[in-house]
Amino acid sequence: MRLYRATLAENRTLRRGLHLLELEAPALAQAVRPGQYCMVRCAEEGSFDPLLRRPFFVHSIEGERCRILLQVRGRGTAWLARRPAGAELDLLGPLGQGWRLPSRLSTLLLVAEGFGVVTLALLAQRASEQGLAVTLVQEVTQLPEGYPAALLPEEVEYHLVTSDGGTGQQRTLLTVLGDYLSWADAVCLGVSRETALQLRRHFERLRRPGFAQVAVLHPLVCGTGTCLACALETSRGPRLICQEGPIFDLQILTQG
Repeated sequence: MRLYRATLAENRTLRRGLHLLELEAPALAQAVRPGQYCMVRCAEEGSFDPLLRRPFFVHSIEGERCRILLQVRGRGTAWLARRPAGAELDLLGPLGQGWRLPSRLSTLLLVAEGFGVVTLALLAQRASEQGLAVTLVQEVTQLPEGYPAALLPEEVEYHLVTSDGGTGQQRTLLTVLGDYLSWADAVCLGVSRETALQLRRHFERLRRPGFAQVAVLHPLVCGTGTCLACALETSRGPRLICQEGPIFDLQILTQG
């Protein structure tokens, strides 16, 4: 973990409230692994409002540039979304433990719920670069909330399901996932804790040791394990999501 000063090379609006930030950050691009995140200071120089940094997963990497997919949700993210090209950003990272894939792997299934897809984007890039067959299945409420497919590597197969029936048939992860699990060598989930537990109860294959991992989506306040606000009870005892996660083996999740 280290502190970076990154230059914002591009701030691209993908749709209202959704931005793709491209940062000149050579050391971070070299160090970060899929599933790790950064804490970004979202305030003017000399200001402490907002006081707390905001966490962002590294979305993708090209050369010495890192990209962050930003969804505007409050004052901090709104401030960041207004930054022009050439602005300098203050980042702390990379933080946390990333995805850990088996050494012998040929097919990888990525499963996302809403904006949890940001935890999987860099993994999709790296896995496709390694020649793995990668499929991403995302559930959203409405069709316009879907992940911009143009951001994915061409090799990644992308399937979108909508719980309101916007794709022609009302479907959820619970109803479609069985169609994909049989051929996957490993599964990575970017879903809520409740959904992860529901899927594990429903699909026996997800209960296989070492087969499935999950990004535990939880507000990260400090990113350094100081505040203890992200303590997670697991079957192996308490874990800090910011340091020992956010990626965990699905088997150790317990009911909250």
